Amino acid sequence: MFVLTTFDAVFGSPPLPPGPKGWPVIGNLLDMPRSHAWKTFSAWAEVYGGIVGVKLIGQSFVILNDPVIADELLKKKVNADRPLLHMANLSGWESVLSSARYGSRFRAYRKLIAQVIGNRTKMENFYPTLEYQANMFLKRVLSNPEGFDMATRKTAGAVVLKVTYGYVVKEDGNDSLVDLADKALLEFSEITRPGAFLADLIPVLRHIPSWFPGAGFKRRAERYRKSIEEMAQIPLEYVQSQMSEQTAAQSFTSDLLKDGDVSPNTLEEIKWSAASFYGVSVVMAYFLAAAKYPCIQRAAQAEMEMDTVVGTKRLPTFEDRASLPYVEAVCKELLRWLPIVPLGVPHRAMEDDIYNGYLIPKGSLVIANVWKFLHDPKEYKNPFEFNPDRFLGANAEPDPKHRGEHLADIAVWISVAKAIAGLNIARARDANGKEIDPVADTTDGTISRPLPFRCEVTPRSDVTMTLVMDALSN
Repeated sequence: MFVLTTFDAVFGSPPLPPGPKGWPVIGNLLDMPRSHAWKTFSAWAEVYGGIVGVKLIGQSFVILNDPVIADELLKKKVNADRPLLHMANLSGWESVLSSARYGSRFRAYRKLIAQVIGNRTKMENFYPTLEYQANMFLKRVLSNPEGFDMATRKTAGAVVLKVTYGYVVKEDGNDSLVDLADKALLEFSEITRPGAFLADLIPVLRHIPSWFPGAGFKRRAERYRKSIEEMAQIPLEYVQSQMSEQTAAQSFTSDLLKDGDVSPNTLEEIKWSAASFYGVSVVMAYFLAAAKYPCIQRAAQAEMEMDTVVGTKRLPTFEDRASLPYVEAVCKELLRWLPIVPLGVPHRAMEDDIYNGYLIPKGSLVIANVWKFLHDPKEYKNPFEFNPDRFLGANAEPDPKHRGEHLADIAVWISVAKAIAGLNIARARDANGKEIDPVADTTDGTISRPLPFRCEVTPRSDVTMTLVMDALSN
């Protein structure tokens, strides 16, 4: 602060980062895109550079389009906070790690997570669970190939519920907890999108009653709050019940509760840190890539069929991972090609800061344009093409994996490896028999998914289901 004060006294206030010129009062409200903001922000980068500043009705936004700038700014403690998004708070998401403000609760959540799944070695305890669910994923797809999207969502939910709570999903029909988690995740994606709700930009709107005209956001928040509270509470009660009957399976939550003497505050921290694990699988993106780029699928299958690796008489396991570099590259390319969190999770500047001569005002929302990082032609050749080869060889391009995301990394790898080994994925055909080239685009929101698409899914051989059932029995 002394440096900033001295700068002001001698030179006047430093300038804000460059950006589109705004209007009085509303600022850049009319410039902000209604959807897929990362694409507009990327276009701004071509005009204004790696750091862009805009204002929406007095709220400053700092958009980082350069990974070096993002790394330098976001690792600073001054930018470690999360924004106070009123809609997220009304909806109950302020208690979850991804939305928690920087402070004692945030640190407590991180500590609890580190105790159980804080590194790859600790995650090895859950390898059998992840392997079983990946085999179940193949069984679900082969049993209903047209429902591959439902099988993917069910498997993603099954992995998280089993690892986090020891809960086994129901195979017949829909599972209520999987549906609840999926619903809550979609709601989170909607309410945490920066600038999506005027209540986050105009403070006075936060105080109007829910019955007042224009207060529909409050009624929506009440519905959303019920989802997140149920998502955190119901599975926790399930674990507690199982532990009281001494039938609880190993899980993140049971490991933290096993000492027995848990204070109410610690129980609350466990409840919400466990709820933070819900995430989105990138396996849907593999189905899209395999249909759109059939040569990629063939190359991955050829590598896996080598007698020295997997062969055709069994399915891949975690023990094969080090011997399958092309499959590893496919997983990296899935993360780069259609990033799940294209704008990351917004940060908040806790005090005024200066970067490269630009002022980042206290309270600014700092947004990392991850999509731009991963589609920058200076870093990735032909960035809109799906090409796993970019991560192989002496001149490999930057690894898109996020450090520390051990659960997502291993869950994605084993599911994709099983899909490569057990499934043939091809383009769907129209009524005239012509192939339909699927569109490589995603939904909007904090968390994105591939847009709905069709493809044809068949077993790779007559014995594929037998291999799956053998793997499940073992």
